[in-house]
Amino acid sequence: MSKVTFLPSGKTVKARQGQTLVSVAGSARVVIPQRCGGHASCLMCKVVLEQGELSPPTALEVRKLAENDLEQGIRLGCQAKVTQKDCTVRIPESRLKSVVQAALLRQQEENED
Repeated sequence: MSKVTFLPSGKTVKARQGQTLVSVAGSARVVIPQRCGGHASCLMCKVVLEQGELSPPTALEVRKLAENDLEQGIRLGCQAKVTQKDCTVRIPESRLKSVVQAALLRQQEENED
């Protein structure tokens, strides 16, 4: 068994070789957003491999992701599988969440003035 660490939460969970990152994240109660049920069609489950190793990109990933994205370690959580080596993956913050947080921070600052 290998260990997968999810950032930014910092949760680490043991995983079996061949499990998808979405599956591993679910067992760790870490949310990787997705809508397509693991068919690589919604592209919502993008993650960034920060350290370690994942399975080679699937044909679907090669077709759906830009070559530059793959070179930078961007993978689809529904397709990328755990190997025997530990890895650390970053789940990018959703754009909507960051916009809402910025608006709340602005509102808080205005209320303090």
